[in-house]
Amino acid sequence: MKLVTVLSMTVMLVLLACGGGALPEDSMKAFVDAIKAGDGPTAASYISSYALSELDVQLVAIKENPEMSVTYLEAMGVETTADEISEWTSEDLLAAFFSSPGMVEELGDKLDLVINGSEIDGEEAIVFITTADDREEEIEMILEDGVWKLYEMPGN
Repeated sequence: MKLVTVLSMTVMLVLLACGGGALPEDSMKAFVDAIKAGDGPTAASYISSYALSELDVQLVAIKENPEMSVTYLEAMGVETTADEISEWTSEDLLAAFFSSPGMVEELGDKLDLVINGSEIDGEEAIVFITTADDREEEIEMILEDGVWKLYEMPGN
C-alpha cells in the first residue's frame, strides 16, 4: 500500500513539474503569478512560439545598438549588459521585462483578474477571465510541448 501511495505521489509531482497544469486556466494562473512574483523566465515560458516570433523585429533593433539599448532598458528597471543582449532570444527579452521591478507596478490592477474557466478544442483553448474593472475577456491559448501557452502577447 505504501508503494502505491509513493508511486501516486511521484506521478503527481512529475505531472505538476512538467507544465504548470493540465488545464489552460492553470497555465494562465501560473503566468500571472510569475509576473506578480517578478519571475520573468517562468512568465516568459508561458508565451507561445508564435508570440515570441512577433518580438523578433524588436529584438533585432535592440541588438543593432546594444549600448543604447542597455541605457533604455536600465531606465525601465531591466539590468543587463551589451554582451548579454547580443546573446538574447525573444524569450530572454520577455524574461528581462517580466523580471523588471517596475513591471508589476506598471501593470497595476491588470494582474487582478478572475479566471472563470476555459473551453478546449484540441490543442487550442479559450480562457475566460474577468478583469479588475469587471470586463469579460477571452484569452487564446495553444498547447505547445505539453504546456498551455498564451497564443499572443497580452494586450494584442
